[in-house]
Amino acid sequence: MTQADAAGLPPLTFAPPTVHRYIPMLKTKSGETTALENLSNNARARIMPLFHICEEVKPRFIPSLSAAWAGRLTAVDGSFNYGRTNSPNIMNRLVAGMRSSGIPTMPCWGPSDMVAYQYVARSLVDGNGAVVKVRLDEIDGIASWLVLQNLPPAMVDLIIDLKHMDAYDVGSLPGIVVAVCLQQAPTLGMFRSVTLAAAAAPKDHGALYRGVNLVPRFDWSLWNNVRPNVPFRLDYGDYLTGHPDLTEPPGVAMASATVSARYTLDNAWMIIKGWQTSGPNGLPMRQQYHSHATIIANDPGFSGVPNVWADGQIGQAASGAQGMASRAKWSGFAANRHMSLVADRLP
Repeated sequence: MTQADAAGLPPLTFAPPTVHRYIPMLKTKSGETTALENLSNNARARIMPLFHICEEVKPRFIPSLSAAWAGRLTAVDGSFNYGRTNSPNIMNRLVAGMRSSGIPTMPCWGPSDMVAYQYVARSLVDGNGAVVKVRLDEIDGIASWLVLQNLPPAMVDLIIDLKHMDAYDVGSLPGIVVAVCLQQAPTLGMFRSVTLAAAAAPKDHGALYRGVNLVPRFDWSLWNNVRPNVPFRLDYGDYLTGHPDLTEPPGVAMASATVSARYTLDNAWMIIKGWQTSGPNGLPMRQQYHSHATIIANDPGFSGVPNVWADGQIGQAASGAQGMASRAKWSGFAANRHMSLVADRLP
């Protein structure tokens, strides 16, 4: 039974397109730029990254991103940073800097954002167009909202952003999304592209068991259930192995955080919850990352995707290579592996 059947909808009379794009929802962090820089050409061809501006942006971000993504389209969502700073300065500087560094950059905003930020983002639209995010319940009014923005749908890549899936009943969600997409198909068909994005990875490791945990990739299964049942190309987006919340944990929380690793498999994340580095049960970071790498490298799901830089790095770490014991490095490994696998598995 298809999701359309489950939702009580008529059977499909169309053949959905089969070439899809991936929009990874990234942060303005060094691990993300390292992950992009080390993607294979085949993976790059399927990806259009969307960066969310964090509380601060390091000076090296634009040069690093230029090395990774010059000449390739990307987008920037500055709504979180604007809400924290009440200033357009970082958004304006970042977009201008990316464009001057040879990175075609679109602004991203949506009807849920602060009105002041909407004006900022709209002022940054150039010939490449824009990315617009909507909630599921905002699609009905999106055409009217775009008229107010003086933005033709043909210039817009629309993202239906569900945020984290713990806010929904996972079992019924595919049928609900299909029903909305079919009802709003005439409107959605006007856009340059439509992407369904969601997150399912846990924000932290507090609820996980010590050691290896397999966490279902419900965001991936949601998209695979929805896309064959809508009459337009539905691209895929996710928050990789992370969470939509951009709030930085306080320094004391990071100092006491466990040394853990996330690795993407076809239908689940392998999340290895380690120990703190201090305290009565503390273990050195290098020892823990070596153990994590060994577990990952010996898993049947390891590798399985051609030309993945992260897999090579994890293999070296499992062999005892030096310089692999840092959270920033492993953040880059997680992002590179995830994007590589998704790009490879897209139909």
